[in-house]
Amino acid sequence: MIVFQVLSLIIWLLLVPLAIGLLPASLLNSRQQKPGVILLFGYLIMFAVFELMAIPVVLTVNYHGMTVLSSWFTVTTLGLAVAGMVSQAYVRRKTGKPLLTLSGQQLLDVGQRHKITMEEKIVWLIFLLLVGFQLYMAFTRASFDGDDAYYVVQSLTAQQQDVLYRREPDTGISTILDMRHALAVFPLWLSFIAVKSDIHATIVAHSIIPLILLPLSYLLYFQIGRSLLGRKRDMLPMFMVIMALIQMFGNVSIYTNETFLMTRTWQGKSFASNFILPAVLWLFLWIFEENTEKNTEGNIKVSILWILLGAANWAAGMSSSMAIFLTAMLSGALGFFMMIRKRKFMILVKTGLACIPSAIYVLLYMFLS
Repeated sequence: MIVFQVLSLIIWLLLVPLAIGLLPASLLNSRQQKPGVILLFGYLIMFAVFELMAIPVVLTVNYHGMTVLSSWFTVTTLGLAVAGMVSQAYVRRKTGKPLLTLSGQQLLDVGQRHKITMEEKIVWLIFLLLVGFQLYMAFTRASFDGDDAYYVVQSLTAQQQDVLYRREPDTGISTILDMRHALAVFPLWLSFIAVKSDIHATIVAHSIIPLILLPLSYLLYFQIGRSLLGRKRDMLPMFMVIMALIQMFGNVSIYTNETFLMTRTWQGKSFASNFILPAVLWLFLWIFEENTEKNTEGNIKVSILWILLGAANWAAGMSSSMAIFLTAMLSGALGFFMMIRKRKFMILVKTGLACIPSAIYVLLYMFLS
């Protein structure tokens, strides 16, 4: 039983997102085809697809909603995973090189043009120890708060009673949809993982998800650091150590994103502030780099990044309606400043197109409310 549960978690939280990420990554050049980048691509697409499928099911299916959603999402994600592996086979056949290799050097992409010194290795080790300590504390010292009485109970209700947002968490009686929460389907994704792994939804939320979202957040910070530091790769390990320390000692208020990441990792607000918003920043930094570099494949690569930005804007709706506004505002601000810097009005137009999912979500929310 335990072996099946562990294998299910590995499949749905690692292998499936990696396979999905191969699909857009196959259009990038070899310098950018890294396992960490591919995994982030896969999660962005997977979250966007889940939001796209979950909303119609929540709104129209009164009974057995989790069964319907799980079936649709399983078939779709496995289809995308197969498409990603087919693209991997095509790239390998065309170039003679595998798209995805799991070497540590390629994973970090810090040693290809820069020889890592002993000092950097020590700093990297300090960073890994800090992250390991955070993961240990997150797994063994799970924090509980009042929001768990709503969000985690909704995940558990979907898993055990097969209904989506149609039970009052406090009493268990039937109720009408609360649109403030019904369109924020992050608890349902937790329930999907619980159903697939046959693990209690509360355990998935409090013990499993922190082990996934914490590394994903640091993976995003790593990619952001690479873009910000440019060729100063020797500063990257210290950047990551500083980020880890900020996360550990950022509990200056119950409202900081560091507090949410460390103590409420499984809630949608933490997902928005520590995954979606950093992902938007990372994609814009990458788009800025690709608009700066002159290459023959630039148009294809930048188009993929704009599409992923749209996916990030749509996936923001998984967490809350407020995240939609924040993601669109951040995208608009970054797009505006990039337009000024590059003197290209089309950048603002493309930013607007990437924000169309946010506009659709807002209109749907206003109509249903």
